[in-house]
Amino acid sequence: MHKLSGDLTPEEEAGIERQLEEDPAFREAWEALAADARSQRTAVYVKAVAPESGLDEMKQRRRPKSRLRAWAPYAAAAILLGAGAWFAWQSSTTTSTEIAQTATAPMPGVSLTMANGKTVHFHPDSAAQTVALGGSTLRSANGTLDYESQDTSVTVLNVPAGGTYRLVLSDGTEVRLNASSRLHFPFHFGATAREVTVEGEAYFRVAKEAKRPFIVHTRQSDVQVLGTSFNINTYTPGSDKTALVEGSVLLRAHNGRQLTLAPGQQGESTGTGLQASAFDADEVLSWMNGIRYYHNASVPDLLEEASRFYGLAFESASGKFSGVKVTGLMDRERLQEFLNDLATTSGGDVDYNGHTIRLH
Repeated sequence: MHKLSGDLTPEEEAGIERQLEEDPAFREAWEALAADARSQRTAVYVKAVAPESGLDEMKQRRRPKSRLRAWAPYAAAAILLGAGAWFAWQSSTTTSTEIAQTATAPMPGVSLTMANGKTVHFHPDSAAQTVALGGSTLRSANGTLDYESQDTSVTVLNVPAGGTYRLVLSDGTEVRLNASSRLHFPFHFGATAREVTVEGEAYFRVAKEAKRPFIVHTRQSDVQVLGTSFNINTYTPGSDKTALVEGSVLLRAHNGRQLTLAPGQQGESTGTGLQASAFDADEVLSWMNGIRYYHNASVPDLLEEASRFYGLAFESASGKFSGVKVTGLMDRERLQEFLNDLATTSGGDVDYNGHTIRLH
């Protein structure tokens, strides 16, 4: 019998299996689609089944959903490549399963480096920790750090690849840091302003204080707010993006240009200018739910993102996939599905040598 995988519940998979056994017409249609997929298994096939439309469907399926009335949509979703619900051939599924079970990322410990050079390590999943350093008391529990301190010197919180972490600043502002990100901040803010610096990606929910603006420094600009929620992404060299969820922010590029954002707008600073556009909140904020969407991404760029996202080393055969573009999603809890999709949409194969997942 066929192997099904993807975003189908066990009940849905069982229903399709029954249909395949009991309905000759259903089985014939399924076999025809499967044969077409096996024969092509290239990006041309992915384009033929509209991956962007499939990705939109997957976003809807990731939200709470009502039960559908017919099995046909489940079958179509199971076969739709590039949409996040995959029909996996037994051989590739076995390989991906073995890799997913074997490729274990190092435990993503979080580190906090003080101004005096002393470093404290926390693990997001460990039991509650309390650390006393001079006049500072640090508490880490359930993936969140808070503290009590009057120290105004700059401290650096580092979140490694494969991890996320939450920090509550002294003014009550909440910061959620994504993988491979750093936040430079003082334990205690001064009287006139609250200033931090971000490298990587972070989501802020800023406590409102009329007399002390909150300022986030990035490589390309400064983001000034009073009380609001927004996401900052500085992963791409030369481009910083600020997506405003609620409130208002003022972007100041280092070349002196300014831009005020309204909720639903994303401002991009490239060092030479500022521009605003609408953004998809599902996509920009999905990392906080352990998901990352990608659109027409080059394979080398995607593998760089996957290395950061999963905390594992990914690479591709030199030059082989430089012109290949892929669309889909990564889920931290579903490495096997991502590997299946990567092999299918790129037309390659994946293996693991104990250190690196390689596409060839």
